[in-house]
Amino acid sequence: MENKIKMRYPLYLKEFKCIGGSCEDSCCIGWDVDIDKSTFKQYYKVQDKDMKKMFQKNVSNNNNYSYAEVDYGKVKLKDGKRCPFLDEDNYCIIYSKLGEEYLSNVCTSFPRITNKIDGYYEMSLDVACPEAARILLLKKDGIEFTESEEILGKHILSSDIDTKAKEFNNSPIKYLKQIRDFSIKTIKNREFDLSKRIFILGDFLEKLEEELNKNYTGVSKFINEYEINSVNDCYETDTSNYTFQVSFFKKMVEDLDVFNEVDSISFQEYTEELIAGLTFDETQNINKCSEMYKEGFDCYFEKFINDNSHIFENYLVNFMYRNLFPFSETESVFDGYIMLLIRYSFIRFYLVGIFSFNKQSSVDNMVRFIQVFSKTTEHHKTYLSDVLDNVKKNRFNNMEFAKKILFLKRKI
Repeated sequence: MENKIKMRYPLYLKEFKCIGGSCEDSCCIGWDVDIDKSTFKQYYKVQDKDMKKMFQKNVSNNNNYSYAEVDYGKVKLKDGKRCPFLDEDNYCIIYSKLGEEYLSNVCTSFPRITNKIDGYYEMSLDVACPEAARILLLKKDGIEFTESEEILGKHILSSDIDTKAKEFNNSPIKYLKQIRDFSIKTIKNREFDLSKRIFILGDFLEKLEEELNKNYTGVSKFINEYEINSVNDCYETDTSNYTFQVSFFKKMVEDLDVFNEVDSISFQEYTEELIAGLTFDETQNINKCSEMYKEGFDCYFEKFINDNSHIFENYLVNFMYRNLFPFSETESVFDGYIMLLIRYSFIRFYLVGIFSFNKQSSVDNMVRFIQVFSKTTEHHKTYLSDVLDNVKKNRFNNMEFAKKILFLKRKI
């Protein structure tokens, strides 16, 4: 009998069920498929002769594996990076012929993400999955969390951290839960519009980093005494930084090299709409592109995005929880903030360009793009780390940059 473990998870987790062949962006197409050692050995013991031949033909040892419980073996993909175990209707024949127990750890787990923090298994879903994206992004009342004791089953641990361990005595990770809880609470605070919430979070983490650089004894006191309203009252909307944003994000699109380096046809199509919508392909005049961005932003943001800000809120909260924010990039809490800000604003930039091209939008299209964007960028090997390097190189890792991106200025 399997033992129960302590689990913490968002309530939406229980709603998820893989829709298999009905999925419009199958995780079995476009990605490498890894096989753990235990499952790998199972494949060569199956009694079904046809399946045994398929395993012998399509599954091989990975001589350069990183973890035996993850990538001991690998599947030889077909054209278009399609898993050979998908039938013509995009259903997994391993599952249908042998059962779920023959699926690898990777195939069983995704889009479920598991971190172990201070003895609790923290579960969440990856928004790169279309069904997961629909479930978690569309929660109008936001994402709520709960705890229970349950049987875990097959899983892959993304992180295993004991914040009380000696190795973290002189590390900000010691305060991971306290910082993350405050950060999520800030993003969920609907007393303020979303841009203000994101800016307040940046102010908090910038000052927290200063506190951390002094010592680690005053962190809890600083968090408990931080005054949100004092930041909110100092800033107002300032929509005068369109040119800066267009220049910055146009460079990010170019660096991603979408049409040569990205496999996703959907993301390529979205990028084509962005380029046409903001006239990147017609002119090198950044001012002209900025005018198109301003026109699309004013209309799109006011009429659509504000009405559906819960989608962005849920995206941010889910990211922060599953990626151990603010330590999603490095041990610098402000690095985590800057990259969260860039993810949010890059998605917004794309959506404005797409809207400018189509002259219409919908909640379904917004959710679909966030899913495709996440699958493309979060699973790219180097892109986001390269973005952070460039941000630091250009000295944009500060709150002045955040103000420009969030259209805010200090009140006179």
